[in-house]
Amino acid sequence: MAFLRDNIKSPDYGRNGVVTVSTTPTGTNTSSDVLSTANAKSWMKVDGTYEDSLIDDLIGEVIDSVEQAYSFQLIEKTVIAEWEVYAQRVDLPLYPVQSVSSVKTINNEGTETTLTVGVDYYVQGDAIVFNLVNGYDAPFQRLRLKVEYVAGFSTIPSGIVIGLKKAILSSYEDRQDLVEGNVSELPNSSKTYFKKYAKII
Repeated sequence: MAFLRDNIKSPDYGRNGVVTVSTTPTGTNTSSDVLSTANAKSWMKVDGTYEDSLIDDLIGEVIDSVEQAYSFQLIEKTVIAEWEVYAQRVDLPLYPVQSVSSVKTINNEGTETTLTVGVDYYVQGDAIVFNLVNGYDAPFQRLRLKVEYVAGFSTIPSGIVIGLKKAILSSYEDRQDLVEGNVSELPNSSKTYFKKYAKII
């Protein structure tokens, strides 16, 4: 999946450039690992198996909606993020960051140069911070950056799981909110839980 994020702000000198993000699931976990059908049905007080397929679909759709709305990743993914312009600190768009595979600069000819962790940059939480050679005088002259990393919770927080259960139950009971099989709106009761783990960047 690929998309654009143009609202990511850096803490120094205003805005980083537009970031293009592509993701590929690592295969470490799936939607059923995040929330099983049985666990969801127990919360929903649904007996029998005749609607298992629908509930499975709702679990997947709610997880997708939550990931897109809040940027934290419930399904572990390899992420490739590219910036046209960047500053000394770059907040990685999808999180939590498990590991950073590579950080590369790209010059005007398209040549990539791999940077060295601990020398050229270091990882601070869910951000990349660059070691400056020339100070802060021209942070936006460093053009084009590509970072490949793995994002996702190693253990899903219980608050997020409760929020997922509430959203799935709401979608199940109020089916006019389903548009061609998609969850069109997350309920406010779920958002309260998700916002605890969201970041304002």
